Amino acid sequence: MQNDTKDKKSQAGFQRAVYSIKPDVLARFNALYPTRDRSKLVEQFLLHKVSEKERAFVEAARLIENDPQYSSIREVSDDMDSLTTETLKTL
Repeated sequence: MQNDTKDKKSQAGFQRAVYSIKPDVLARFNALYPTRDRSKLVEQFLLHKVSEKERAFVEAARLIENDPQYSSIREVSDDMDSLTTETLKTL
């Protein structure tokens, strides 16, 4: 019973995930990195990729907000904002 408590404590704040990875890629990864480092490395990779995607979204939003080329998109967005505001007032 003591091991169960220890296992739960050591995993607190973490979540297990299942992803499909090609066997040859996984074998290469496992051959290069010791077991104790693998989760941390996968987490670092995920954080890096998520940060890249978030930066791309922020950059796209900045372009839409500031670039004259996207004025028609801003007009549609402004129309939607107005429509939403008017709709919420009627509720």
